[in-house]
Amino acid sequence: MSSPLKFSVAILACVFFGSCRNHLNTPMEQADIISDLSTTNIDDKDLSKPAIITGHIKNRHLYPDEKEVRITIPFYGRVPYTTLISPIWNDDTFSFQFFPYATRQISMPPYAEEIIISPGDSIHYEIDFADLLSVSCSGNGAENNRKLATFHNKYYLKNWHWFNNGSGFGDETLQEMMDTYEQLRNGYRAQLEKFIRDEKPSKELEEFCRKEIETDYYMYVRFLSQTDLKVDGDPNKIFDPKDLEPLLDEDYMNGNIYQLAHDIVNWLGYVQHQNNKEYESDDEWIQDLIKSIYKATDKKSMMRQLLVSNYFNVLIEYNYIDDFEKFYHYFSESVTNPVLKLATRDRYIDRKSFNENPKVVSDAILYADKPKDRGMASMAENQGLKMLRDYLKQNEQKVVYVNVGANWCRGCVEERPYLRELADSLRNEPLKILNLIFSRNGFNDDVSYTSGGMIEDHLLTDDELLGLDPILKLGNGIPYYLLIDKNGIIVDYGMHLRPSDSKTRRRIEELLKE
Repeated sequence: MSSPLKFSVAILACVFFGSCRNHLNTPMEQADIISDLSTTNIDDKDLSKPAIITGHIKNRHLYPDEKEVRITIPFYGRVPYTTLISPIWNDDTFSFQFFPYATRQISMPPYAEEIIISPGDSIHYEIDFADLLSVSCSGNGAENNRKLATFHNKYYLKNWHWFNNGSGFGDETLQEMMDTYEQLRNGYRAQLEKFIRDEKPSKELEEFCRKEIETDYYMYVRFLSQTDLKVDGDPNKIFDPKDLEPLLDEDYMNGNIYQLAHDIVNWLGYVQHQNNKEYESDDEWIQDLIKSIYKATDKKSMMRQLLVSNYFNVLIEYNYIDDFEKFYHYFSESVTNPVLKLATRDRYIDRKSFNENPKVVSDAILYADKPKDRGMASMAENQGLKMLRDYLKQNEQKVVYVNVGANWCRGCVEERPYLRELADSLRNEPLKILNLIFSRNGFNDDVSYTSGGMIEDHLLTDDELLGLDPILKLGNGIPYYLLIDKNGIIVDYGMHLRPSDSKTRRRIEELLKE
């Protein structure tokens, strides 16, 4: 039997579908998992202190429609950022309080793209809408952040040559890419030394900048799985995750390291796929992937913790909570870092709560209309949600499968044949499929004809696209999917609900029987 998980470069996360175990274990109970995830075993450091970010905006009248400020916290999984939102209050101020758990990198776009913050830090920002290039900050974390801005604006002007299409690379071209990356890294290292001599940053900031350059360098691994490389023997001869161990310590987490961990797991999955081994079940496939992670990392190393955390957070993101609970012992035996454990706990609780009562989240999404305090503009901003609610009302007592995509999106185009197959096989069921398309033109194929009218393509207007913002914020790209039951409740959402995945069909069939 061939592998039950078809590998796709466009959607590399397919390696996460399924479950695994080395031995039979009884699934842990929810309370036990939460208790275990809450135990961090911190010795002399108190990482539970909150960090506070405040700000004041001058000349707000220049952009009166700006109603909020956002902070993004880099993280792992298919959605690499946690987003915090603060309204801009009537006195033109905003504020955030959160637990960073360790010294780490966050962002407040577009005002401050990279911020260093530690437990207990307090930073205040002054933002002038008349001069967005002159953002100033004060507080106990201000000096590091001022010099970080200098580093990025003067010394580290990133110009890594990303290879957008690796298909067809030969060994010589791959080697040329590696040589180019090595030259760029050496140049950036020299600029860092100049920055240290000129600006005399703190040791903490110096280490931050050094690790940022090195992490950016290793991001080339994401392109390895886009080559037509046949991997024979030890894949570590091409890329060895153990080389990254010097970049990691438990006191500091570079923001890019989470994306890099995701790319490394994808690379290991690609190598596994290239071996053409036949698998009897999804369990066996994932068991081999876990073995690959263990083989590529040292026991209890931060690299192993990152890769295992990435795997389990993808399970959460893909709403495979049963698999998360069933095989949680892998996480428990591998991960001790408080940043990884506590944030995994929060994501697990959120998804578990959603599954137990999806109507709360569903209503918050479908009825997230913006307040009508800006005249006709607010009406336009709500058109996308109104369109979707009207569609659900017209199709009461039907399961609705929503696909968000575009005809210029490779993954969206590749999923269309599977969408037709799904619709044709369920043509007599109370199912409607709604394609929301970011494009001036539809797809070339006529899915409505082949599916007997079950599928509807809807080209989004600019106003509708703006109004669907609450839904689009749920994900990190397209294709993106919503699964809505006969009562009009969103019961699942995410990039994992692809029509090509057999689990999606099974989930739809379960809803049709309800």
